[in-house]
Amino acid sequence: MAKLEVKNLSMSYDGKNKILEDLSLSIQDGELVSILGPSGCGKTTTLRIIAGLLKQTDGEIIVGEKNISNLPVHKREFGMVFQSYALFPHLSVFNNVAFGLKMRKLDKKQIQEKVENVLSVTGLSDLAKRFPAELSGGQQQRVSLARALVINPQVLLLDEPLSNLDAKLRVEMREEIRRLQQELKMTAIFVTHDQEECFAISDKVAVMNRGRVEQFDTPQAIYQEPKTLFVAKFIGFENFIKVVGYDGEAYLTESNIKLAAQAKENTRYLTIRPRQIKIIETANDSENVVKGRIINRTYLGNSYRYTVKTSLGVLKVDDFEHDVLSRDEDVILELAVKNLLPLEN
Repeated sequence: MAKLEVKNLSMSYDGKNKILEDLSLSIQDGELVSILGPSGCGKTTTLRIIAGLLKQTDGEIIVGEKNISNLPVHKREFGMVFQSYALFPHLSVFNNVAFGLKMRKLDKKQIQEKVENVLSVTGLSDLAKRFPAELSGGQQQRVSLARALVINPQVLLLDEPLSNLDAKLRVEMREEIRRLQQELKMTAIFVTHDQEECFAISDKVAVMNRGRVEQFDTPQAIYQEPKTLFVAKFIGFENFIKVVGYDGEAYLTESNIKLAAQAKENTRYLTIRPRQIKIIETANDSENVVKGRIINRTYLGNSYRYTVKTSLGVLKVDDFEHDVLSRDEDVILELAVKNLLPLEN
């Protein structure tokens, strides 16, 4: 286990089009950090550079106090778990897990003890003599995880490890990964495009977009206070109001309506979740009140979602309190100051 620092990492195959640009991360000893983002954002490239499978154009990778930027992959002492389980079909579970130890030329007694221990920790002891073809997808991924853990890696790297599993197994395995990571106090980096998955198990999350980290924070902070338009959209915000200025007290929108919200530099948009917009009876003296007309209605089970056309644009509103409202009905919406978040771009 060790602290890992990624400093000003850049990557380009042709010297022009950058896959990564000036990317930095600081991962504390025993911390699980997820790298989250859409396909093509550079998250897997980042992980492969950290692992030593790719060579960065610029930047450094520091583990503990040691610069490993130029070390080959086999000298980095990292455990790796990939989307494909990459198990040897002709080897038993025991021998698949033991493979890395044999490559390190440990004696038979050490190998036996280490493998038996990690099989016990990962709940695979009863499957030690089976072969990969005799295992379920979840069991195969567990073997892949055990193989990465048995070498006692400085850092555990996981690249979309659950994407081949069905929904129920994904939840079970993500909980198992988190349990093992905490139990073993292991530093880990987890790459995924699934926000629910990474929010559930991470100490911190790096949200990536086009080779850059847009926000690096706790899951709670990212969910409650996204910093940029991209992050807000990626984690599920749906209402975006463009602003053109700030007069010291409120933001001015394109429709010349003023909205009070927390002051923040470089604000281009305001956002608010559908469940945080209230439908009120009368336009009182409350701040941030706007009139609108319902243009669509969807039943969500415990609420109705209304699509409301307003002078601020079309807003999505989840209502838990009123009787069912009709299409073409006029409503008054309140966008509470505390729930209206400013975004940088």
